[in-house]
Amino acid sequence: MLSLSIKEMKFFKLKYLLVAFILFFTASLVFIINGLANGLSLDNASSVKNMNADSFYMKTDAEQRLDRSKISEAEALQAQSKHGLEPLGVQMFSLKEKAHDQTIDLTFMGIREEGELHPKILEGQTLKKADPLSIVADQSLKEEGIKLGDKLYEETSGLTFTVVGFTNGQTYSHTPVAFINSKSWAQLTGRNNKVYYNALVATAEEQATGKPVKDGQWLLKEEVMKSIPGFEAEQSSLYMMLGFLLVITVFILTAFFYIITGQKMNQFGILKAIGSKNSFLIGTTIIQALLLSIISSGLATGLAIFMTTLLPEGIPYVIDMTNTIMLAGILLAVALIGALISSFNIVQADPIEAMGRVE
Repeated sequence: MLSLSIKEMKFFKLKYLLVAFILFFTASLVFIINGLANGLSLDNASSVKNMNADSFYMKTDAEQRLDRSKISEAEALQAQSKHGLEPLGVQMFSLKEKAHDQTIDLTFMGIREEGELHPKILEGQTLKKADPLSIVADQSLKEEGIKLGDKLYEETSGLTFTVVGFTNGQTYSHTPVAFINSKSWAQLTGRNNKVYYNALVATAEEQATGKPVKDGQWLLKEEVMKSIPGFEAEQSSLYMMLGFLLVITVFILTAFFYIITGQKMNQFGILKAIGSKNSFLIGTTIIQALLLSIISSGLATGLAIFMTTLLPEGIPYVIDMTNTIMLAGILLAVALIGALISSFNIVQADPIEAMGRVE
């Protein structure tokens, strides 16, 4: 069966190359769009995704929006001492880098300098070892020309921060994240001697119980990510495109295989006349679909990975091999569906009619 399938594909090279090209082109589009979806997801919420957190406790009236929740400093400190929860403050600011006269948009995250939310340091030092008004920022700031020791000025508070360390995978709402300690957070955001945090973070599942602060609720990390402005809309749009591509692929492949099998009705009839069964002939068609799908998906995966070197650094693009393998499996199933639908022609092939036409 396999030998016959390969021989036929070699004989009708042009037809099967055309089908393989359609599969390769579609698979490439699917994998590249998936890479863009992953990239946008991380660019929007990587700080939350990579955070050492299991659950977030936020105010109910915030509608699951991290930036809308307000928990007073007194409540946060009490929850930290009693339940071991980590206070987290989140707020976006525009800062000025005076040396190069540029404005940089940042999301400040206020954390305990000795707490479990502190990110891993790639370069420089931690907040604990640094002076007050220090920040540990995402390394994407290097693309803006920022380096260790640079000063960033926040106009509203009049504070000047020093970059003491760089981390990676820390962005929020498409802006780099800068981590500051609790004292700096109080100086930066405190108004009329009132300081607020946005959430209490449980780093372990067993901590996420009860109500450490009234009028609040526990949210999983995935729920917090989805509530970040723009996250759900971006992901829904891109995955809708993926869905349409897969549906279109079903119709295209079904049409191609149906036409190819339709052109071979006489051959199928003669093969039946000499003893070939429907199951054997359908099996050869399915094997051909499998071979074409595996080869095309493999080449498309290679192209999608290679795109990471071609695309500019500013375009968020990340290939997740787990998702890619899953999508390749879906494309394989789509190709099999197309081959099975086209096998209707094989069943309808009449040996007597085929031999009569040969005469």
